Amino acid sequence: MKIKSIITMLAAVAVLMTGAVNAEGKRYDKAVSWKNIVKIDYKPGKRGAALKIIKEYYRPATEKAGTNAPEMILELQTGDYDLLVVWHMKGGINDMTWETNPEQKQWRAALNEIAGSEEKAKEILDEYISYVHHAESEIAITR
Repeated sequence: MKIKSIITMLAAVAVLMTGAVNAEGKRYDKAVSWKNIVKIDYKPGKRGAALKIIKEYYRPATEKAGTNAPEMILELQTGDYDLLVVWHMKGGINDMTWETNPEQKQWRAALNEIAGSEEKAKEILDEYISYVHHAESEIAITR
């Protein structure tokens, strides 16, 4: 067991030393595009109802608000998740620095309008969230 610990420690030191040798660093080139990938697992039997809310409310709200629509929506047929949604991060990694994103406010205002009121929109959001068993968000780049 001690041998594994020593090997792990040496590997960590080697990684740190490699970084020290290349101290000037290197940035990604301008061709990098940042993506937010959301994986959603719905509760058993709730996938259809969740997708209906997306189709009837979420997509129309995105169109009405003129906000960033997903680049890709994949309905997964195998694995642990039901849906994979990919958004382009227009501002790159800086999109992660918003406490309150103006696009979210625009989208919510559009949803309120489509639903008929802020209260009805909240009910729709709560209903959708009640269908979600588990969700994860990842950040990725494409080059």
